[in-house]
Amino acid sequence: MAKIAVIGDSTSVAGFRPLGFATFAVRHPDDARRLWEDLSGGEYGVVFVTEPVYEAIADLAAEAADRPTPAVTVIPGAGSPGGVGEAKLNRAIERALGTTMLIREEEE
Repeated sequence: MAKIAVIGDSTSVAGFRPLGFATFAVRHPDDARRLWEDLSGGEYGVVFVTEPVYEAIADLAAEAADRPTPAVTVIPGAGSPGGVGEAKLNRAIERALGTTMLIREEEE
């Protein structure tokens, strides 16, 4: 059975360890580049990366998109305003539907 990995700052990955995920805390997002070869070698089926880490390894993650594993999923980091995951979802929707879908918040 393939493992699940989470890469990000120590605060962001701490909650995943009790769930049985392999966690990799990095001080700087660029440090994840050195880990990527081990994580993308086939042992991990899913790799969750925080948004700052994704920005640092986007080119490596794009290469992995053509392979069955690992599936790379972007998650917000602790204190991160978000946006990368939403942008990736919008691009995927646009590719699938051939048009953009505007997502807006409902006014309360």
